[in-house]
Amino acid sequence: MPNPPCLVFGPRRERLRAWARESAAFFTVVNYEQMRADSLDVNSRLQPDVVVLDEAQRIKNWSAKTTQAIKRLRSRYAFVLTGTPIENRIDELYSLMDFVDPLILGPLFRFNREYYELDVKGRPAAYRNLAALQERIRPRLLRRRKADVESELPDRTDKIRFVPLSPVQRDEYAGHEAQVARLSAISKRRPLTQQEQEKLMRELAMMRMVCDTTFILHPDDRTCPKLEEVQKILDDCRENDAKVIVFSEWERMLELVRDACKRLKLGYAWHTGSVPQQRRRAEINAFKSEPSCRVFLSTDAGATGLNLQAASVVVNCDLPWNPAKLEQRIARAWRKYQTRAVTVVNLVSEGTIEHRMLETLAHKRALADGLLDRLGNLAEIKLKSGGQAFMARLEQLMSAAPARPAAALPPLTTDRPLGFAQAVRERINGALIHCEERYPTEGTHSVLYVVLEGEASKWRPTLEELHREFFGPGHSDPLAPVRLEVMDRASHEALSRLVEAGLLSQTQRGSRLLFPGAPVEAPRALTAEEESRRTALRATAARKLRMASLLGEAGMDDEVRAPGLDGALALARALAIEHRLAEPSKPEEAVSALLTRAWGPAWQPVLRFVQDPTSPWKPAIDVLQVLAAESTSEKSLPKRATKGNL
Repeated sequence: MPNPPCLVFGPRRERLRAWARESAAFFTVVNYEQMRADSLDVNSRLQPDVVVLDEAQRIKNWSAKTTQAIKRLRSRYAFVLTGTPIENRIDELYSLMDFVDPLILGPLFRFNREYYELDVKGRPAAYRNLAALQERIRPRLLRRRKADVESELPDRTDKIRFVPLSPVQRDEYAGHEAQVARLSAISKRRPLTQQEQEKLMRELAMMRMVCDTTFILHPDDRTCPKLEEVQKILDDCRENDAKVIVFSEWERMLELVRDACKRLKLGYAWHTGSVPQQRRRAEINAFKSEPSCRVFLSTDAGATGLNLQAASVVVNCDLPWNPAKLEQRIARAWRKYQTRAVTVVNLVSEGTIEHRMLETLAHKRALADGLLDRLGNLAEIKLKSGGQAFMARLEQLMSAAPARPAAALPPLTTDRPLGFAQAVRERINGALIHCEERYPTEGTHSVLYVVLEGEASKWRPTLEELHREFFGPGHSDPLAPVRLEVMDRASHEALSRLVEAGLLSQTQRGSRLLFPGAPVEAPRALTAEEESRRTALRATAARKLRMASLLGEAGMDDEVRAPGLDGALALARALAIEHRLAEPSKPEEAVSALLTRAWGPAWQPVLRFVQDPTSPWKPAIDVLQVLAAESTSEKSLPKRATKGNL
């Protein structure tokens, strides 16, 4: 090789000597991290004629320190190479073009004014003039899409496999979902604090982790339905003599796949951020050249810059937030010199945030396709970014169905099941015969059991609409939902006869009659003595839980249990006073008889914490602190709870 490249690495002292020594070299190769400290030294000692940025999306954030350091480099010519010039917003494209030629788009304030609609506070609210932006960057942009060279590429098949959550995952997922829902509700009243924003992002990340496996958060629980799907894929690939790349954002998920490879006696390569740089190359070469090495296990550390055409199957155990990252993963195998058809399998947990992320990925892909490749209608691309827009988008992700406008929701009684029964009686003109609320033995939900005269199917749409008004988004406790069951008189009487004959058994822990029956009296107000004791117990609970949290964060896990149990008991006693129930005397009684029944799956970490001294403390203390901070109205326990059914 007449002009071998010179690699610069090592401590800063060695790098400074290299910049002067390698000034005569034709090629000098460095990484982005070095430039944060060395960019001015490169200008003075190396004085490059050309700067080429590979994977240039690393400078997409114009305010990042790495970006600012790179933009301090001086040269006559500059090239930026990237497959993802836009991942989220057009600001990223601005940052790349600003490095190539700052005169093309001008200063950032002018760019924002020309291509964003700004609200009264000066924040971006919508895109504008995208067609003009496209024309301005076109002379400096050489775009080569895979579609342009598809004659050189083999076929690609994309598959989505929906995987249901296990019961353990559902319980864990519901706990984090409740935290996100609480923070989302707070954001509607006021902007979130920095601490709340960080907690929101942590809870969202943990929701996505649980969609893969609870093993990521709890090392003693290896529940993972997705692993069964991965094993099926690996079995098929072994029969077809195919190699596989398995991606996940989380190393713990890959550990489960690695164990499966060992059980199946499949050779594998391990490529994650924890692997030293020199070792990564050996892992890559083993996957490429050794027939026995069939599986390449990688986090997003291996999503860019790798040529792995030896693989013809790509499995994504989880979806990244951005479609560009997803394409980068797939491009490791579906690229030039690939000789086999490529199959992409995306594993998506059904009915979760992962499931609803599919629309988000589609929107971001539309922005890049429209601005860079003139695909689609640029006028239809909406801005979905910024703090408030993010919260609106989050609310959509958290809800399976679009939420109704608040103004369209009728005022509801405190006792919603009773209010529902009264509304049914008024709405269906005397067809209502019987209505009661039943509490099944298993589960945290209740069931509104409605018996009608005539055909139930005739009135079912009306009752379902009423049910959504009383128990839809914003009205019902998602952790203790109220379901609906509608029967006609003949079916109800037939079931009653079977129960009386002993051929069917009722599996419920209690019920209460809503119609016909006397109206339920409004609960009396707390006495001054009860109010004082309730306040003192809540203060005790908050103090004990704060103490437990501080001890845990200090690494004193063994000391967390005592104040945590005291806090749970004090909180349960306060709730019992608020709802006129017998006060529990032990933490076990408080959790099993009061808290879990009221709040369902979110209390599973608390239940484990009370029953098992070895269980993790943080999920339990976090859940307890949420309720301790809540108001003492109907959020605490359902009004339907009575001493009889508890």
